[in-house]
Amino acid sequence: MGEIVAVAGVPHTPGFPALARTATAAGADVAQRYAAVDEVVERADADVLVVLTCDHINTFTPDMWPTFAIATGDGALGPNDDVPGVPPTAYALDAGVGATLHRGLVGQDFDPVALRGHSVDHSVVVPLHFLNTRGLPVVPVYLNGMVAPRPSAERCRRLGRVLRGALEDLPGRRIAVVASGSFSLEVGGPRMLPDQLYGVPRPGWARTVADWLHRGDLDGLVAQTTERRIEEAGTVAGEVLPWIAAAEMAADLSVAHMDHRDGEGHAFAAWGPA
Repeated sequence: MGEIVAVAGVPHTPGFPALARTATAAGADVAQRYAAVDEVVERADADVLVVLTCDHINTFTPDMWPTFAIATGDGALGPNDDVPGVPPTAYALDAGVGATLHRGLVGQDFDPVALRGHSVDHSVVVPLHFLNTRGLPVVPVYLNGMVAPRPSAERCRRLGRVLRGALEDLPGRRIAVVASGSFSLEVGGPRMLPDQLYGVPRPGWARTVADWLHRGDLDGLVAQTTERRIEEAGTVAGEVLPWIAAAEMAADLSVAHMDHRDGEGHAFAAWGPA
């Protein structure tokens, strides 16, 4: 029987890998925040890493845009967009785990696209940069958090439940899960901060999401994560959906780390054994 041994959630800001290497207070702070999550993931001694994320119209295009997709190939190249300080990299994928997840979802009335030979953007590359120093094989799982109509929060929660069941059918495997993204974030829209490439339109919503996750109140989070709420929270605020799926996958774990600061649109979090 497979076991989910750790679940984590982190932002994937493209500038963070380069910033974390600078001899600045901001760089040290970013590095420390990822390291606190990585400590929980590494201590769990997983043998495969499942990354739940939203593509940013880099791997997919608007004329070929899946609601859900799972990598079922042996490898992926990335980043396919600009991630300063991260060179082109070939990432090893676990095709067997990917295929098992694909079959499991189809068997439970989901219809994910099966990806082979695809490339990955910063939403996958940045978490792996900080949380996969051991080079574990990876399985990216994509949820549409970018383009309306998005899947509902309740459907994404059910996705997490079905993924958990499929992973538990893998004999002897130890799986870590990472949710990648933010809760309130504006990129390429009118609510960006002056002289910045982003904005946080609804910091209060981000705080509320972090609080619900910390308390384990997934019912409350799902009930309030409406399409309207996502639209109000920013152009890429649908990144909360992978967090909801991951939180459902952490149902048998306890919160080991939760780091959200007032004014931010994201959090650094980890769940581990009770």
